[in-house]
Amino acid sequence: MPAFVYLLLPILFWSGNYVLGRLTVSGGIDPYTISFFRWSFACLLILPIAYGRIRQDWPLVKQHWAMLVFFAWLGICNYNLFLYIGLTSTTVTNAVLLNSIMPVMILITARILLGNKTNFLQNAGILISTLGAIVIVSRGSLDTFLHLTVSKGDLWIVTAAVSWAIYSVLLIKRPPMHLLSFFAVTAIIGTAIQFPIYLFFSSTNIATLTTAHWGAIVYMAIFASIGAFICWNTGIQRLGAATAGHFIHLLPVFSIFLSVLFLNEAIQGFHGIGICLIFSGIAIATIVNQRLQRKAVNA
Repeated sequence: MPAFVYLLLPILFWSGNYVLGRLTVSGGIDPYTISFFRWSFACLLILPIAYGRIRQDWPLVKQHWAMLVFFAWLGICNYNLFLYIGLTSTTVTNAVLLNSIMPVMILITARILLGNKTNFLQNAGILISTLGAIVIVSRGSLDTFLHLTVSKGDLWIVTAAVSWAIYSVLLIKRPPMHLLSFFAVTAIIGTAIQFPIYLFFSSTNIATLTTAHWGAIVYMAIFASIGAFICWNTGIQRLGAATAGHFIHLLPVFSIFLSVLFLNEAIQGFHGIGICLIFSGIAIATIVNQRLQRKAVNA
């Protein structure tokens, strides 16, 4: 499978998680319950598959346990829980816009933590695709964009994005474990971290959850958790965190198409403009940039 597909699939899965997350918290289920049960189911599903790999990598787990706890705290606990908390008190428009700046956060974080530098084409691609995301979430209206307000939920979304940016950048320094065992171990640790938080803060009566609620949580466990994280980690290993960051701009694009399919919303002109800008920015920052670098090396 081409390397870029490993970055496209997580965006698709997370877009579905985004829509379901908003619908679920709007239905009265607290974010602590959603996040804890999502990852509990994910652990139950992945553990039998990853058990052999975990046994092989157990010496590395014991050697790098502190780093694994750090990854679990950032990528499993913080990002997901903060996202659901944010969705309880902010609009989808604000949340998508705030998530669209994650590529910038990833590049800044990579520069601070790893000393990475970006070139002109990467910066141009970020600018163009960010503009496309803004066009979509503002519905092509400058007035809508200028009147967006910052709420407590917005701050939770920003905090989630920062956690994910640090997680993505530092993945290159993860212990030399098999990807499956790394994901399974961090998922288990992250779920364990969430357990006392769930016990202390959850207010949802489990008996009131409907079949639809459990179906949404199972989707989050299979696709938004296991499938997305394995693909994302694989994509970063192959293409790097800076390149992976550009694909975050596809979140509003995929969210629109999911809204058309499941919420009967119509695609409008500003959607097309935004999508073209996003894909153009990604192409400039990745495909065009890589081709020019190869030409420079071969010259």
